[in-house]
Amino acid sequence: MKEESLASGIRNRARGAWHFVARVGRRLHSVVSPPPILLCYHRVFEPESDPHLLSVSPDRFREQLEVVRRIAQPLALDQLCAALEEKTLPRRGVVLTFDDGYFDNLENALPLLRAVEIPATIYIATGYVGTKREFWWDDLERLTLGAQNLPQILQLQIDGRAFEWNLTGDDTKSRGWNVLMEPDERTSRQRLFCDLHAALRPLPASRQEEVLNQLRSVTNTPLAARPSYRGMAPSELKALAAETLITLGAHTISHCDLVARTPTEQQTEMAGSKKQLEEFIGRPVAHFSYPYGSCHDELVASCAASSFRSAVSCDELPVERSSHPHCLPRFLVRNWKGAEFERRLQEFFRG
Repeated sequence: MKEESLASGIRNRARGAWHFVARVGRRLHSVVSPPPILLCYHRVFEPESDPHLLSVSPDRFREQLEVVRRIAQPLALDQLCAALEEKTLPRRGVVLTFDDGYFDNLENALPLLRAVEIPATIYIATGYVGTKREFWWDDLERLTLGAQNLPQILQLQIDGRAFEWNLTGDDTKSRGWNVLMEPDERTSRQRLFCDLHAALRPLPASRQEEVLNQLRSVTNTPLAARPSYRGMAPSELKALAAETLITLGAHTISHCDLVARTPTEQQTEMAGSKKQLEEFIGRPVAHFSYPYGSCHDELVASCAASSFRSAVSCDELPVERSSHPHCLPRFLVRNWKGAEFERRLQEFFRG
């Protein structure tokens, strides 16, 4: 027994040492020959309020593109997919992606991408194309953080249940607030925004709209999108698709949280957005982005069965030869200055 226990201990220590050496080896390799990464953007715009920090100003975006051009190898998504299929990943490769399909991707991002000849993939939530609505989270922001006339006691029905918030004495003076700030220091209005965002995210679009309509009613806010918050019109989407630097991908129809939907709903949202986008732009669509980056094994398999070549999540890791093409990781980019972005990019390469 003693001999078996001793042998087992030696084997365990040997395995531990091997795993340690392997980790060190991977780390050194990533320093010497960094694997490619994908970057996740949403907007190139400078809003008054950005609670989820999804916007990068045009000036900062220009600085970031200059860093990518100087220290990395810009890649189109199809180039990365081909390299992944061939198990020959390029060193220091960077793929730029945008989620949702805001008009500012065409108006602000495209000219800057053209200036440095860097390609990008833009994922479109097709149910918002050509509508007068804002994306639901933007509508929620203007109806809570931005509304001037919320009642002191707000009562809402959400998914069949009654909720109430006391907003006495709160106002809109802290529009620069974001969700990364200390939760204990949130005002009642900021807590309202966070509560409603958490409650609405898993709901289907029709029930999200029911709640937003209640807020619209009590604040007398119009349905029409603010001009700088709209998605693209079909003609604008087609013009974007004609750009050689741009690849368009699908992002569901309603930007729903797929993990919270049934398998039938998941397939409808994924395959439906692909079909709609192909009808808008008149060409095949091969790439997909999971809303909120949420996916699991069954979703990945369903996405692959929908004839997509790739799909992206929001797991913040470099791309490895073992990465699944239908669950590619990405790093979220904030409104960083060039020097800070360069530091972050070097960290991303190291994983």
